[in-house]
Amino acid sequence: MSLRGRSMLLLLGVLLLIWSHPAAAQIDSQRRTNLEAGGTSPLLGNGPLDGYGFLLLNRPHLTSEDLYLRVVISPVYVNSEIIHDRWPADGHALGLGLAGGLFGYNFSEYREGDYKRRESFWGHGGGLSLSYYWRQLKIAGVLPVEGQLRLRPQYAIYDTGTDTRSDFRLPEDSAIVTGRAGIRVGGVPPELFPKRALEISVWHEASYRDNAGRYGLPERRQESEQFTQRTWARAGGIFSPWLEHTVSLFLTGGIAGDTDELSVFRLGGAFRFQSELPLTLHGYSAGEIFAKRFALINASYRLAPIPGVKWFQLQIAGDYARVHYLAGHTLPRHNLPGAGADVIVAFTESTTLVLGYGYAFDAQRGGHSGGQEVHAMFEMKF
Repeated sequence: MSLRGRSMLLLLGVLLLIWSHPAAAQIDSQRRTNLEAGGTSPLLGNGPLDGYGFLLLNRPHLTSEDLYLRVVISPVYVNSEIIHDRWPADGHALGLGLAGGLFGYNFSEYREGDYKRRESFWGHGGGLSLSYYWRQLKIAGVLPVEGQLRLRPQYAIYDTGTDTRSDFRLPEDSAIVTGRAGIRVGGVPPELFPKRALEISVWHEASYRDNAGRYGLPERRQESEQFTQRTWARAGGIFSPWLEHTVSLFLTGGIAGDTDELSVFRLGGAFRFQSELPLTLHGYSAGEIFAKRFALINASYRLAPIPGVKWFQLQIAGDYARVHYLAGHTLPRHNLPGAGADVIVAFTESTTLVLGYGYAFDAQRGGHSGGQEVHAMFEMKF
C-alpha cells in the first residue's frame, strides 16, 4: 500500500472513531440532533492522534407516545436502539439495538507511557442488544430512578493496522456475549456542557469470549480471557453556584476481577465522548492507563470572565486517579494527577468550539515525568 493510502486509512481510523457503545445509555425524553467531533494530539511522547466524530439522533415519541429511537452515526459505524416504553406494563420498557461497522474494536497498546504502534491493531464488527428498563420510581417526583438489564451478543473481527508488525499474532476473531445489570439515579445529558445534572449509578458487567487464547509478538505473548467481569460506580453532579459560573464534580471507581488487555478499564484523555465510560485524565493519551482497580475524581470550574459576554468562557479542570495496574502495564506511581484548561467559544446558542490543553504530572515520557496534550472539540445542536 502506498504511503498516501496508509495515511488516509490511519486518518480514517483515528479521527472517525465514535462513542459506539450505548449500553449505559438511558431513555431520553428530549428530542436531540447533535453533531459532535473532537481531536487531540500529544505535545510530548509518541502517542497517536486521536479523536471522535458522530451524529446523535434521539427521537422520543417516534410514531406513538411510548416509542423511542436513538441512533449514533459516524461515517464508519452505526449504533441504534429502539425502545418501547410501558411494555409489558406501566413502569417497564424493552429495547432492541443494532450496531456495526469499522474500527469499533480497535486496540491501542501502551507500556510505560509509550505508544506501541507495532503492537496495536484494528477491530471491526457489531452486534445486537436486548434491554430491559425498570422505570417505576422518581425521587421527590423529579429525579428518575432507572434499572437496566442488557444482553449484547456481538462479533469482533481483528485486522492489522497500518504499522502492526508483520509477525504480530492477532487475537482470534470471536463471538462475544456481554451481560450488564445496573441502576442509575438521575443522569447526565449527552452534550458537552450540561447546565445541571446529578447522577448516582452502579453497574456490573460480565463477558464471555468464545475464542480466547494467545496473541501478540513472538517475544511477548498476551493471553485473552474467556470470561471477564467488571464492576463500577459513579456519583456526582453539575450545578451553577451563581450566574455564569458552573461547577462539575464526579467520583468514579471500578474493579475488574477476571480481566485482560482487551477488557480492562482504560483511563486517560480529555474527551467526554471518547467511550461509553469516559475515564478522563488530562495530559494522558486516551486509554493509556490499564487499571484493574481505580478511583478517579474529575472536577472542573467554568465561568464567563468578561461581565456581560456570554459567548466566551474559560474552564479549568483537575483530575486525580488512584490506580492498581494490570500486570505488565505498571507505572512508577499509583497516584496520577492531571490538570486542564479550555477556551470555550459559543458562536451561537447551539454551536460551540473548545480549544484546550492538558498536563499529566506523572505521565512517563522518554524517561521523564510530565505529559502534555492539546485538544479541540466541536458541538452543533440542530
